[in-house]
Amino acid sequence: MSIEDTGSEAKANEFEAEHNKLLEDIMALPEAARSVKLLSSAKAALILDCSVGTLERRRKGGRPPPPAPNYAGGTKGNEVKYLASTLVEFIRGLPISQPNPYPEKADPSVLAKNAAASREAALAKTGAKRHQQKYCNGLAVEDEAAAMPFFVSVDGLVLSPCWDEPAAMFESYWDDSTDVAWKGWPEALAAVWQDETARQGWLKTADQLAPGLRQRAEAIRHARLSSI
Repeated sequence: MSIEDTGSEAKANEFEAEHNKLLEDIMALPEAARSVKLLSSAKAALILDCSVGTLERRRKGGRPPPPAPNYAGGTKGNEVKYLASTLVEFIRGLPISQPNPYPEKADPSVLAKNAAASREAALAKTGAKRHQQKYCNGLAVEDEAAAMPFFVSVDGLVLSPCWDEPAAMFESYWDDSTDVAWKGWPEALAAVWQDETARQGWLKTADQLAPGLRQRAEAIRHARLSSI
């Protein structure tokens, strides 16, 4: 991408308070609740402040944080999920307490070793690019660095930007009927939303803050409908 790192740093910091609030809410839960909560790779990546691709590369390399036992993937069609308790341990730099999902590859103590250092070195590097632009210019909407995380329903309907309403953020995140999908703003506003009124509200916001974004979104939407 052509935008300097300093610009992406500033945009990333814009959402730091919301990200920290979500982490605080998760960490405030009883350990018993976190230890049985399974999260998708997308939701895990959201609180780890990294891309899904980065998390997947770490999983394939047997590096922490490990996926949940029985949800470690490795076979086509097998779901990958993470225990909330393991993600919290990893973020805090604590030993990983869950059973080792890689018995043939590594010892659990190896998975836990230097967890905090691993996160800082490998995951934090991608954090600055988490939201390169709040309203991307549409020139590289496929680039993950120019995307926003959105809550989506099990049917793929867009619910809201993840960082939109801090008060409702945890409830949407913890809900098993939602997931997270990264989309450029043109793609997101061209998608089908569960609440069309909410989409129209964001289009009005786009008219004020990003002239031309509405037109790009509507062009994508029209092209999709025309192909049906």
